[in-house]
Amino acid sequence: MKTSSIKNSLKTVVPCVTYGTFCGALTGAVVFCFKLAAKYLEEISRFVYSLPSKNSLFILAIFAGLVILALSEFLLHKKLPEVRGGGIPRTEGILRGMLSFKGLRTLVGTALGSFVSFFAGLPLGSEGPAVLIGTSVGGLCIGKRSSHSAWQRYVMSGGAGAGFAVATGAPISGMLFVVEEVHKKFAPTLILIVSVSVISATCINKLLCSLFGISDSLFDFGNLIEFDIKHVGYLAFASLLIALGVGVFDASINHFSNLFKKFKKFNKLPIKLVVLFIVVGVFGIVYPSAIYSGHHVIDSVVGGKFSVAPLVLILFLRMALLLLSTDSGATGGIYIPTLCIGVVFSAIMSYLMMIIGMPAEYIPLMSVIGMCAFLGGTLRSPFVALVFFIEITEGLGNVFFAAVAIFIVNIITTFFSKKPFYDRVLEEMEHSENDKEDLVVEYFELRVSADSFVVGKSVRDIMWPHATVIVSINRDNKDFSDTDLDGEKQLRVGDTLVIRARTYDVEELKEYLYSLVGREYHISVS
Repeated sequence: MKTSSIKNSLKTVVPCVTYGTFCGALTGAVVFCFKLAAKYLEEISRFVYSLPSKNSLFILAIFAGLVILALSEFLLHKKLPEVRGGGIPRTEGILRGMLSFKGLRTLVGTALGSFVSFFAGLPLGSEGPAVLIGTSVGGLCIGKRSSHSAWQRYVMSGGAGAGFAVATGAPISGMLFVVEEVHKKFAPTLILIVSVSVISATCINKLLCSLFGISDSLFDFGNLIEFDIKHVGYLAFASLLIALGVGVFDASINHFSNLFKKFKKFNKLPIKLVVLFIVVGVFGIVYPSAIYSGHHVIDSVVGGKFSVAPLVLILFLRMALLLLSTDSGATGGIYIPTLCIGVVFSAIMSYLMMIIGMPAEYIPLMSVIGMCAFLGGTLRSPFVALVFFIEITEGLGNVFFAAVAIFIVNIITTFFSKKPFYDRVLEEMEHSENDKEDLVVEYFELRVSADSFVVGKSVRDIMWPHATVIVSINRDNKDFSDTDLDGEKQLRVGDTLVIRARTYDVEELKEYLYSLVGREYHISVS
């Protein structure tokens, strides 16, 4: 290997290992504390909602408290609008360079807003906020040093993967989540830093879990029966029904949002939040299975503790409350709530399939496979869903059958070209954040400086600004230029690039480009 190649490799590997280890360890500790606090808040909330069964006077106090909590969340959103809504779509926007980011205020605001939601019992989970918190920790690890700003999105990506891994107890899924769902590309530097971060975070999480005597696994489904190939027809039919369920889920969220935009008075944020918190309070007193993240419901469904009628009721209520929650912008994640809807729908489907001959002992397994297929369909990330299935079931016996279901659902949902829920939410966030700014498309000519970040890296391995197109690459001052079609071309010192990018702030974009290619040469805009 040439000396220059070794130097370029070390220039990439050393920061990845250093930043990844530090960011992962810090994220592991922070997200562990966040999860522990969320767990205790839910337990306290359940106790509070049980009080009216002992004395009806507590009802007034509970609803007065819920109004205060709703207004507190409104004030928090007014002060920190970046913590509204789900953590995963915002993380995707930050890491793709679509949304602005302030690390400390995002971390603190996300934690506070989530705690309010969890205490009130909103049907939202801690996984999305954990991902955003991990992203914030990654941003704080880099700081505001302009010399290191080219690394910021890489380190934040590592923090996002670490947050996902600790929140779900699924480290490999955390790695895949970042590359398949967030960035939608497999790049060497990204994979390396995310892997190091996730491994570091997982080690810290396991250590802390052992010290506190708690499990680091998200679920404990016990020993699930292995699927028999002769019954694969039931699985194929179930996959078609799950794809239909995903379609209904996506359409419901879209139509619900459009419906409430017509009611301008109700569309005001404080009214939405107050109504949501009060409705959740009603179910917290009379039917707790309809609220909270849904983790307990998932365990109960797989454990066979619900018959068809309660499952139908839970599906309807949780779907309605999730729609209200996402439309209100309440802080919290929908990852576990989506899994909950998926497992309930799959369980109902499994009970009905018994009528056409499916063995009853397959119901728990079909519920878990259906849950992961539903997740893969909503995210359009089949590999994340498949690996997640392997990690939560802790076995490989049913991997083939889970893959069949997940990829059938993904093929069908992709065929109908329905935009994933997270992508729609992200678009709304981008428009809301930049509604007063003009979007412009500019051409930038830049030349690679010696020892700059991009030297020795392939085009696809670099986190360019959002919606960037590499128009041409001119090497060694030759009269011709080349277009990089596959992203494999490695950049060298002196290369001249012409790129097209869209932005709301040209100067801010130029500063980021300088962090990539160095400041030896001027960047021109045309």
